[in-house]
Amino acid sequence: MRALVKRITQEVLYRIEQAQVRDETVQGTVVLVSSYVPSPKSALARIKEVYGSDNVEFLNFGTEFTPLFEKAVNADEQPRDEIIEKVASAANVVIVTPRINLLAGIAEGEDDGLVEFLAMRALLWGRNVNVLLDFQPPRFKRNTFFEKVVTVVNTLEDMGIKIMSYKCAAPEGTDALGLVTEQDVMNAFAGKKKMIRAAAGAIVTPSARDKAKELNITINY
Repeated sequence: MRALVKRITQEVLYRIEQAQVRDETVQGTVVLVSSYVPSPKSALARIKEVYGSDNVEFLNFGTEFTPLFEKAVNADEQPRDEIIEKVASAANVVIVTPRINLLAGIAEGEDDGLVEFLAMRALLWGRNVNVLLDFQPPRFKRNTFFEKVVTVVNTLEDMGIKIMSYKCAAPEGTDALGLVTEQDVMNAFAGKKKMIRAAAGAIVTPSARDKAKELNITINY
């Protein structure tokens, strides 16, 4: 009798749970990090520039990218279903500085790896899938490695994946900044400088622009 009551109770609870309307509204951004991120400060600034600072979560796959004050999870220590659920509930999915071979796999529809699987599923679910590169895609050059890069990038864009990039680093020996932050403006002001040199295509945060205007400091590209 007790076993029967227990079974009936479990069935009733299961049906109540199934009858409840679940909130499946997608929101926020999940960042997939599967390889080393050069110039992490610039990469993070670019992510915040595009997606804002709220509700952004980083999933690390075999690497350690833990931005200060940001939510980061080691995907290798999480159940696969939980990782998939995180991506499924996100409005934006960003793949940061992936290997070219990984991008080629996505372009060819391969989903054996977890990152490739998540990218393909996110596309099929209608999510906004972006790739953040640490370089500008090269021009087409036949019979070279760059030809493969261009082909892969073009294929991904045809699939609906947006390709973005950020300035990895300024050339050695120059004081031009690839990323200008509010702190850089404050440092210039403290050093009684009236101008900050920024590299071509540099990222200038909104707070840096506001502070430069307030302190009458010119950001020169």
